[in-house]
Formats: sequence, C-alpha cells, structure tokens
Amino acid sequence: MSILRRAIAAGLLFVPGVVCAAEDHDLFLSTILAKASERPASLDTAGRDAGDILASIAGVEGFPVACATPLAGSLIRPDSPLSPALQQAATFVAARPALDAERTSLTRDGRFVLHYAGRSTSSGLMSIDRNHNGIPDLVDRVGEACLASRSYLVTRLGYPPPVAEGERLDIFLADLGHGLEGYAVPPNEGGAFVVLDSGLSVDRVMPATLHQVAHLSLLSLSPRAPRWWAEATDSFLTLLTTGDFRAHEAALRARLQWAGRGLATDGMLLMEGSLLWPLFLAERAGEPSIVRQVWEEMAAQGLDPLAATDAVLRRSGRTVLDALREFAAWNVFTGERDDGQHYSSGRSLPTSALAAAGPDVPLRLEPADPIEPLGAAAFRLAFEGRRGTIDLEVTAEGGRPAADLLIFYRPWGPQPVLVPISTFDAAGTARLSIPWSDAREAWIVFRNDALPGGGSTRFEAQAALDPYSPYDLASFTASEMGPSILLEWTTASEKGLQAWNIYRSETPGGPFTRLNSVAMPAMGDSPGEIGYIYVDDDGRPGRRYYYVLEGLTNLGLPQRSHVVSGRIGSAR
Repeated sequence: MSILRRAIAAGLLFVPGVVCAAEDHDLFLSTILAKASERPASLDTAGRDAGDILASIAGVEGFPVACATPLAGSLIRPDSPLSPALQQAATFVAARPALDAERTSLTRDGRFVLHYAGRSTSSGLMSIDRNHNGIPDLVDRVGEACLASRSYLVTRLGYPPPVAEGERLDIFLADLGHGLEGYAVPPNEGGAFVVLDSGLSVDRVMPATLHQVAHLSLLSLSPRAPRWWAEATDSFLTLLTTGDFRAHEAALRARLQWAGRGLATDGMLLMEGSLLWPLFLAERAGEPSIVRQVWEEMAAQGLDPLAATDAVLRRSGRTVLDALREFAAWNVFTGERDDGQHYSSGRSLPTSALAAAGPDVPLRLEPADPIEPLGAAAFRLAFEGRRGTIDLEVTAEGGRPAADLLIFYRPWGPQPVLVPISTFDAAGTARLSIPWSDAREAWIVFRNDALPGGGSTRFEAQAALDPYSPYDLASFTASEMGPSILLEWTTASEKGLQAWNIYRSETPGGPFTRLNSVAMPAMGDSPGEIGYIYVDDDGRPGRRYYYVLEGLTNLGLPQRSHVVSGRIGSAR
C-alpha cells in the first residue's frame, strides 16, 4: 500500500522554454525584496493588516500560494541587510496582530491559545456559533485542528512539538486576504506564533493549521534551514495528511512544467511544488520517516538538506546523486504518462513537460533555457519508421551535466530501457548510438547535478541516422537440415555490435521465444562480410517455424531483423 494511501529538420531546432501559466505568475522572493528596496523609504502601516503589508511589498493583489511563511521569514530573518521600508515591514510582520476587542480560547490540552476579534462579523465561520458556547465555530475548528496537527506530527510521525514542552503556542485569527491562509513567526524577541486567516473555509482549516504548525516544528529542528526545503517539507506533510493533490495543483504544475529551475529556488509556487522531492524520497524508501531523518541529520551535523539526504541514503547504499537521477526520471511519468511504476498517485499529478523533437533527421536540439543546479529538462525523440541507428551527440557547457535516455522498444512492452549518458569528455561531449528500427520513441532527460550555487548547464544534442548500423544484413535464410533447421546469415558490415540472439515462433507474427540461452558473440566492428550459423534441433517434424535475429550493441540495445521461415520434413 502506498504511503499516501496509508496516511529539427535538417536545420536547427530551438526548443523554447516550456512556460506554464502557473510559472508565469510565480513570485520570487529575491525579486520581491529587490524591487521593494527601490521604493520609498517609508511604509504606511496605519490601519493595515499583515496581509496588506505583504501584498504591498510583493506588488500584487493576490498571491499564487496560500502560505506566506517564506516571505515573512525573508523579512524577519533576512539573508542580507534590508532597506528602511523593508525593515519597517519586518517589524510589523514579526509583531503579534492587534485584534479588535481581542478574546482568547484555550484548547482542551492547554497547549494552544487562540486569539480572535471579539467584534461580530457578518460572514464565514467567524459569524457562526452552532453549539452556542459563545465561541465562533472557526475558533472551535482551529482549536481541534491544532490538537490533531500536533498529534499527527509529534505522536505519529515523530517530529518535535512546535514549541517546547510546557509552553503555549499562540494562534491569531486575523484578516489576511490576498489569497493567503497563514504564516508562522519563529521565536524572535518573543515566543513563536502563528497567524491564520479569519476567512478560512471549512475544508481549509485543517490543512492551513497543520501547515503552519509544521513550519514551527521544523524550525525547532533547524532554524536556518533553506526556505525551499522547509516549504517543500511542510507541503509534503500537508499532502500526506489530506491526500488532496488538487490543493497543490498549481504548484505541482509549475514544478513539473518548469523543471529546469532547480530545487533550491525561491519562487513561491516552485517551493511548494518541490514537495515532489520529499514525496519521492518517502515513496522510494517506502516510509515517510526518511524525510524526518534528513531533518534530524541536519540538526545533529549542521548539514544542508542535500548533504543530510546523502548521509541518510548512504546507510542503505545509495547517494543523493542516485536519488536525484531517479527523481528526474520519475517526474516524467506523471499525469497522462503515469505507468504505475513510479509515484503511487502519479495519475493525480499534472502531466510534466515533454517537448517533442523530430521526426526528421539530421536534428539539432538546443533547449532555449539553461538548466539550473538540481534542475532537469526532458524531450521526446520520435523518428518514426527509421531503420538503422540514431547516432546521438550531446554537448554540455557549465554546471555538472548528466543525462539519461529512456528508450521504448515495441517488442518489450511499455517499460523503457534506461541508458545513462554520464560520461562527458574534456570538451563536454558524450556520444552513443541507438538502434531505432524496433524503437517507438525515446525520452532524453538532461540534468544539472551541480549543487545550489553552482553554475547552470547549457545542453545541445545532435542526431543523425546511420541506416547500416549496428549491422547491415546481407542475407538470412532458414533451411531444412534433416530433423533440424539450419539458420545462416551474413552481415555486410557491423558497427558496435556485441552479440546475437535467435528467436523462434510458430506463426509469422509471433510471439517469438528466445532459443539461445547464451548470447552468440558478434564480430563487433567490421567493414566486410561476416557469416554466422545456428542449428535449431529442437523442432517437430512437419512443422514450419519462423525466425528473427536480434543484434545487441555494446550498450545492450537491440535491433531485430526481418522474419524468415523454414520447415522440418515429415518423419519417415
């Protein structure tokens, strides 16, 4: 049971950056702060709520995400000095909200204090008191969500409590608006607290509450954790609780459609969409605790998230680079391309970007945008009806380039053959040949395995057709030889050919069964004729059999021949 269920033509082809609507509307923290620093030095805060201040800083009416914690954290604990206006905004956001006629309510376990305005409101759960206990239904629901969130995070998943034992966590219900549902403020001069939007709908109370409580829980482990990793983990934990992919659809689409942007991004949508990374780690390990182990390793060793992930994975004989390679491949099998072998809920995810290249050759493929550290980009190569091999040359510049080919062969069903392209020469070039006559299509996944802060990678790929590779079959016959069938074939040339397999069927269309238990060696590389023979002495008299040759390249990739047939004479 899954974890979630348990809880160019001949010229040049430029492939443009795949931009989705969600990514177009993403907000990047560094851009927000840079632009805000150019504005007037004073900030009018009179009569404004925190949501208004954050929206004013971002220069938007509405945010693409519901969580403001990364933006608030950029102000409260900045990575570089802030302008006077931003300092003023930071002071405002870090302060506890002032509520009209403030009232409080204590959860039954005494661990959470809920603060809300005593004035009446005309809409939403704040205006309803169905049980007539004098407390708005929203306050009651948030209180229950606080208890459930703490129990789930601490008791079931083993994360630390959001505040130290014996301390109470203040939850403020205030008018945020602008599409925001909440933010968490870590212990600064005072204690930690959470602000939730007083206009939360019934179905958003639990996920919004858990998300912010989880922020404080993770901050207690690693106060300086990168914001992308904190937001990705919180979103993963929220999804783990609710199983609601639709709530994260825009963020997941941005991540899958704009995968060339690395994991360590400061885009608010992309940070949320990076929940795919902890989700991958958990599903690959079969246990969500691996994500907590990464946080614990960060806390114990003072490591960054990737180094901590590497330390955890090495205990089971894997590395973070192994995981990142698999992660890039998993992310191609989403939505309509879900094959049931990767994410357990892959069908619920948006379909990732996979730009098409081909079918004409020669082809030159040059992605328009460089790939950031820990980013990837995938393209579909389709050269329909081609016989011979596609000679592929991949050139990379900058970063730490790597790539994989996923080749789908018709005789082998829906599962692809994985071919790594990880060895680049001093000029940054890697070459390989792909037998294509039996290939349906191939996906090439470009990766930049550089760590955050490393350079971006630019890729270029060229493809050309060699119709006489890996072998040029001059003849292939099957003839009766007493009670056996003699197979004889001659190649006019061979290129990178390693071995042969022989397949037999009782019908022209198959299915074909392999006859040789050990592959027959091939000459490998030869510009002249080479002859081979094979005797099939396991047939029945009077029967006609059909045969196919399969040549295997040095990479183990197949190319099959045409079908020939032979008949064993009747027994006398």
